[in-house]
Amino acid sequence: MLTMLAALAALVPALVVGLGFAPGSRGHAARVWCAAVAVIAGVVLAGAAVATAMQPQAGSSVAATETDAGAASGTGQSSEQLAESDSADRPALPDGFSYVRDFAPGIEVELRYATTDNFTGQIVDGYGSTDAAILRTEAAEALAAVQRDFEPRGYGLRIYDAFRPTRAVSFFMEWSKSSDQQTKVEYYPDFEKPQLFELGYIAEKSGHSLGGTVDLTLVDLATGEPLDMGGPFDFFGELSHYETVGLTVQQIENRALLHDAMQARGFTQYPLEWWHFSYPLPEGTIPENFVVR
Repeated sequence: MLTMLAALAALVPALVVGLGFAPGSRGHAARVWCAAVAVIAGVVLAGAAVATAMQPQAGSSVAATETDAGAASGTGQSSEQLAESDSADRPALPDGFSYVRDFAPGIEVELRYATTDNFTGQIVDGYGSTDAAILRTEAAEALAAVQRDFEPRGYGLRIYDAFRPTRAVSFFMEWSKSSDQQTKVEYYPDFEKPQLFELGYIAEKSGHSLGGTVDLTLVDLATGEPLDMGGPFDFFGELSHYETVGLTVQQIENRALLHDAMQARGFTQYPLEWWHFSYPLPEGTIPENFVVR
């Protein structure tokens, strides 16, 4: 700005003299000299104007660069970066175990034993999260393949239980010895508690604790609703048997749809529970007792 003012101050008198308006300015030498001064002042003014005009653009460019940098390292993180951040916040799992959603983010998880919506009516010991479905890595990968098989057909999986720590199995045992009957009508109307173990509905040593067993159903991705399987999860009775009588054609087809897809990826079904599937694990695999979270 100072440069422009100085150039303007030199330009005005130079023009006055150069054009012959000032007394004594009619001489040829004076007019030539003033014309030269005017040209120089004009060049300086033009240069200063250009520099001034470019300053906001440069500032905008810097601001844009800083914004881009902030987007890369601040709140504008990519989904991959955010996913890595979320993973970093989760507790480390024992060797050989994985979170199912690391392989299939689209799988729905609704761990019933982390809520009171289960046959005990209580939050079960060992469950600290409703959506942390954990399995042995090979089982998690196989389950992710089932999810990928279903998605183009408009279906997806919803997990009700996956890895189950041995402390949860012990919790079931203690529950069976209690006088609590609050869930009997809904979950085991035809039996007494001790019979649930005798008939194979609850195990004293669960395959879930090995990390290869999963309880799940199918969901219609368009509506978000589970398919009608003819009976609810964790109902203890013949209605839950895979080949029970009295089902509608649609219910039979829905069960077969889930069964066939799971079997195609190496899972086997437990005949007494339409929702219960196990993946083969190596000999010597032992039960685990870490908390699901």
